[in-house]
Amino acid sequence: MPYISELLNNTITDSSDDSVGKLQDILISPKADSFAPLEFLVVKAKDGIKFVPYEFVANFNSSEISLKNLFNKVVQNELPKGQFVYLKKEVLDKQIVDVAGTRVVRVNDLRIGNFENKVCVLGIDSSFKGLLRRLGLAGSFLGKPFTVSLIDWRQATLVDNKKGLELNTAAEDLRHLHPADLANIVEDLDVKYGSSLLAALDSREAAKVLEEVNPALQTILIKYLGPERAGKIMSQMSTDELVDLVKTFSSEESSEFLSQVAGIKAQSVSRLLAYPDNTAGGLMTVDYVSCPPDTTIKQITEIIKKLSDSFRSIMYIYVVDTEGNFYGVVSLRRIIIAEPSATMGQLAKRFSKASALKTSDKIERIMQLMTKYNLYSAAVLDKEKKLVGVVTIDDIMRQMFPTA
Repeated sequence: MPYISELLNNTITDSSDDSVGKLQDILISPKADSFAPLEFLVVKAKDGIKFVPYEFVANFNSSEISLKNLFNKVVQNELPKGQFVYLKKEVLDKQIVDVAGTRVVRVNDLRIGNFENKVCVLGIDSSFKGLLRRLGLAGSFLGKPFTVSLIDWRQATLVDNKKGLELNTAAEDLRHLHPADLANIVEDLDVKYGSSLLAALDSREAAKVLEEVNPALQTILIKYLGPERAGKIMSQMSTDELVDLVKTFSSEESSEFLSQVAGIKAQSVSRLLAYPDNTAGGLMTVDYVSCPPDTTIKQITEIIKKLSDSFRSIMYIYVVDTEGNFYGVVSLRRIIIAEPSATMGQLAKRFSKASALKTSDKIERIMQLMTKYNLYSAAVLDKEKKLVGVVTIDDIMRQMFPTA
């Protein structure tokens, strides 16, 4: 099975053994999750560029490229209509997303071979040896320490070619990946393609991915997208993550971008921006579910069903009385096993002042409290003992490992 680097610029002969030109490129018509059969040879002939349908090729290897017929019987002066990709011009040296390996790599060479009686592009060589092969040095002493690293063509998505697979196709291929893995891919791409990939995702999915991206790059990507395009993604971000993002903007930029975010969320962000960093107020989120003490289990179950799509996760329900005072907390586990007629006030685990946070509490105090009481999240109360937000274990982990 040859590599494309071993085929390009080789002489092509027809059935009369006459030299008709040199192989300049190869055309394929890519389809998702499939190997790509060779469609046309791009031939540099004496009178210009010609196209030969691959069905007329007799031999195709590094030592011989020959045709079954006379050249003038099979050659085409113009390329038929269709979506074709030039392997040399549009794939070699370009970035591809290795879906299986969740990484971005450079195409150094392409493996050609037979699959189901068709000659196809089977693999992508991203190794240094592939680059040496292009230079004619793979067999030298320089290439001996290196091994070939092939990526299955079906597990790859082109992202920076103009006429190949579009980014919305890439988004479909990558949708099943965990947001953290997708974030790594966005970080490996340049800003243009990273932001375009985000824009091609559903806004909610894009928000999950953006929250996993390195904070410094978050700002760059959002600014590259611009307020209108970025606003849809920002509206789907969790409030505390959005606050952290907006803090990196100038006051003018903050106003411009927040104007594209839904009213209630924008108001919450503005309120949270008033709290200093590394305090419970600065770390807390206002994305939590609360209810009055007289709410029944049957009623809260219906509420959770309606709200579930709006939250990353729901582990606790916070019980607040009619005056906004914090009453207690009920875990999802207790709700599941409780009788439908029971009320949240009956199930609520009453809190002590010692187990709640103040907006001014520093990170050390937050960690100490959550560790002492084995909390996955901690309620944050204002001076009037009213619930104003929740600090989660994720918020603490991000403080400890901000680049993870």
